[in-house]
Amino acid sequence: MDIVFDLLLTLHLLALLSAGAAVVGVPVLMGRMATVGPELRPTFGSVAQNLGRVAQIAFATLLVTGVLMVWVRFGGIDGLSIWFWVKMGLIVVMAVAMAIGGRVRGNPQAANIVAWVSRLALAGVVLSAVIAFN
Repeated sequence: MDIVFDLLLTLHLLALLSAGAAVVGVPVLMGRMATVGPELRPTFGSVAQNLGRVAQIAFATLLVTGVLMVWVRFGGIDGLSIWFWVKMGLIVVMAVAMAIGGRVRGNPQAANIVAWVSRLALAGVVLSAVIAFN
């Protein structure tokens, strides 16, 4: 089962990389849209939408591979530390931020707040995962 876990971990880390790139990249692109000419705004918007879709797919991949890794390695959630549950709570925060982020695109101040919540939650997920599984 070690090879199965290693493959799941590889997919999990690749999805984390993709989600992180989108969480950081989309707000940067949206901030730049205000400074570019009107002819470039549709292109920037399209790139931001594509990165947002990548983030959604990566998030789903993280959920699936995460559940499978816990099942393969531990046989379930029994005995997992409080840090595992902190990580799960922060994942919920990220999911809510993603949902809100899609609705506040027209409000730069709100979008900026949501972006920072997403970034901090992502950093917290990584930190709590390291503590929970190390």
